[in-house]
Amino acid sequence: MHISIVAADFDGTMSQGDVLAPEAGHALRRWRESGRFTALVSGRSFEFLHALQEREQAFDLIVAENGAVLYNTHTDEMFLPFGEVPDDLIDTLEKLGVPLWRGIAIAGTRTPYDDAAWVASRELGLPVHVETNRSEVMLLPQGASKGAGLLHLLQRVGMSPRNVVAIGDAENDLSLLQAAEVKVAVANAIKGLKEIADYVTPEPEAAGVARFVERYLLDGQAFDFPVRSAHHFGLGADVEFSLNAHDLVDREILIAGGSGCAKSWLASRLAEGLIDGGYQILTLDPVGDLHALRRPASCLSLGREETPSIGLVLQLLAETDLSLVLDMSRLQTREEQVLYTTGLLRHVLDMRRRLGKPHWILIDEAQDLLGGSDNPARIPLLQSFESFGVCLVTWQPSALDQGVLDRVHGFVLTRHRLHSEVACLSRLMESHGLDVTGLSDRLAQLGEGQMVSWGLTAAAAELELLRFRSGPRVFPAMRHLHKYVEERVSRSKQFYFRDPAGNTPPAGNLGELIDRLRGVDVAVLTYHFERGDYTRWIRDVFRDETLARWIDRLHAANLAGEDLRAALLDVLEQRYRVLERLV
Repeated sequence: MHISIVAADFDGTMSQGDVLAPEAGHALRRWRESGRFTALVSGRSFEFLHALQEREQAFDLIVAENGAVLYNTHTDEMFLPFGEVPDDLIDTLEKLGVPLWRGIAIAGTRTPYDDAAWVASRELGLPVHVETNRSEVMLLPQGASKGAGLLHLLQRVGMSPRNVVAIGDAENDLSLLQAAEVKVAVANAIKGLKEIADYVTPEPEAAGVARFVERYLLDGQAFDFPVRSAHHFGLGADVEFSLNAHDLVDREILIAGGSGCAKSWLASRLAEGLIDGGYQILTLDPVGDLHALRRPASCLSLGREETPSIGLVLQLLAETDLSLVLDMSRLQTREEQVLYTTGLLRHVLDMRRRLGKPHWILIDEAQDLLGGSDNPARIPLLQSFESFGVCLVTWQPSALDQGVLDRVHGFVLTRHRLHSEVACLSRLMESHGLDVTGLSDRLAQLGEGQMVSWGLTAAAAELELLRFRSGPRVFPAMRHLHKYVEERVSRSKQFYFRDPAGNTPPAGNLGELIDRLRGVDVAVLTYHFERGDYTRWIRDVFRDETLARWIDRLHAANLAGEDLRAALLDVLEQRYRVLERLV
């Protein structure tokens, strides 16, 4: 679960008179001891709340005086981001005989003096907000509220409101709940607060707080209530299909399919949907295909010039809300990429256990970064005892450690024709009780913009066929694209087959290569494949690194005979269909 911060009101929520109720204090200290965080959010004066914390040692952050005074208990730093109530207003109200109490940044009185406070602030032309909370009346600097104060403090300490569950009871807790990912009202809360809450505790006050923290956070029980304000997004689907971001970030998703069948596009769309919802995403991109995810205000692309240090990545994730796309293509060998991934995941997963972010980790080409039973990069994932919010994108699920695959509980499958990989997917889905009868044919027959899905947010009874509209893709520069697809390159650059029978003419473009491979003797086809001739020709003549990489992948599939022919043709035809639209 990505919830890592409990932010709770004091009076009427956790109080027992002027002290913290023992059951609430016990639950909150247990939560802190698990490595998570607590925030005390109250209209009370800073001096009172600071003394309370000194006695109880139950809070990491304090939002005092209805959001006007912020305090970090670990660094002993105080902030007044909205300023203070002007002395001129205080002097005027005292002359009028209004009974006042003063805090560091705010002042307060009680009804029926709220009208006098409001009129005086307007006559003096002062930017002061008058807020009523039951019988209490607070004079606040403009902009101050519990929600605004909490958001400001979270930003200062590098935490995200997407990790917050907020608990309250009264009018001035409305902004607090509105700022949080999960909204909870205790049983004694006012009607308006209950109406916006995702959950109302059966028990009132501190008993409700303690029971909620123990049941849903400490004991890890999944929420059995909807998070009603959760961000929802689609995939450009032709049919109605909406994903719940709050649920998605705590799930392990496998996106699998053949080369060129929109796997990375779907992964990018999931990431974009989460980023739009305010979630922080870390993307590992070993080949540099996902740089289009970059958005200057919310998503930073690193590594195109030089691979960033792990320390820099961790600092950006911990201290900002920026999502990161790590282009790892500058790491030239698979061994370098695996070692970098191992160190990064170890630290990032530890950060997620503490801070709840990054909220999701997207790993493209997972067979390269995590594949193999002796791959050290898989170990941080296997050692995590909690849901770790990872999306694995791969054309070769069989290369992944079985322990990693067993953690997956959501699937997005696009077109795939490799029997060994479909067999792996079938076994994996059967372990979840899914009927996989005819899966091989279903995946082989999927058209463009079609996918089979299960468990993206909640486990469905069976696999679903869904449609999506993929957006434009970014292609590297290729020489003479028209010649690549339709016309022919010069004779000196054509592909010549070593065919003893002399029955196979050379290929002068991608279409001719496909045509020749349909009829060439399988021994000739295999000879050129094993030598790497197809990828060499495509790289050297047309500079299509993507297609060359797709063909190179087939070496890991251990294909032979007609299975190899079918796989080669599938890859080449898929690429041809995409490129011919550009001509």
